[in-house]
Amino acid sequence: MQGELERVLSRLAGTETPVTMAGRTDEGAHAAGQVASLADIRPAWDEFRYLEALNALLPDDCGVSRAERVEPGFHARYDATWREYRYRMWNGSSEPLARRQTWQRRGAIDHIRMDEAARRLTGTHDFASFAGGGDGVPWSQRHATKRGTTRTVLTSSVRLLDPWWGERRNGQLIEVRIVADGFLPRMVRTIAGVLVEIGQRRRDADWIDALLAGRDRRLAGETAPPQGLTLWRVGYAGDLPDDGAGEQE
Repeated sequence: MQGELERVLSRLAGTETPVTMAGRTDEGAHAAGQVASLADIRPAWDEFRYLEALNALLPDDCGVSRAERVEPGFHARYDATWREYRYRMWNGSSEPLARRQTWQRRGAIDHIRMDEAARRLTGTHDFASFAGGGDGVPWSQRHATKRGTTRTVLTSSVRLLDPWWGERRNGQLIEVRIVADGFLPRMVRTIAGVLVEIGQRRRDADWIDALLAGRDRRLAGETAPPQGLTLWRVGYAGDLPDDGAGEQE
């Protein structure tokens, strides 16, 4: 998304136009609530004209839903106070319409056990056991940084959704929802993989406690694939995350 947006903006501005994104997403993942900040390349345009111009030039799999002018110095990444990610998996028979938006799994998965385990992540913890990209091992240079691998999770839960492609048939759509003040590489995908093991009764919910205490990525299981992951929303000063009730898309 960032590359496509910079390409379009540079075309409109007639010069290279860098963009700052609020969060990173893995290749193959999605972003429904991504935020970008950039220089005002067309001061004479109103927000609607910006939207029209950008969406006319962006490829079909990218789009801008809102544009607004902000105070000078606003930074999409560093001014964010929390981010919300959602990970969706389809547990059941093959669903081609959901192939690019979910992790498709067979075999029974207990979403209630997953939810019990997910809620143990709430609070401030060292999430090294859930950090990918080499950041979760004891010798990682990440531990020497100011925050290290410690993050605060505001909300962590699991629920069932109604499939968007029609009547629920031979399966269930499961959503993992996590809101935190920051995330480590592949953190949500690793959490999703761990929760599935618990939902399959291969592990108990208190495995979460052991992983948090162990602070070593080698203790956790597989990393879930990227297609089920969506950056859902980014919050700034004054924004409060909701409970996610009453909405699915």
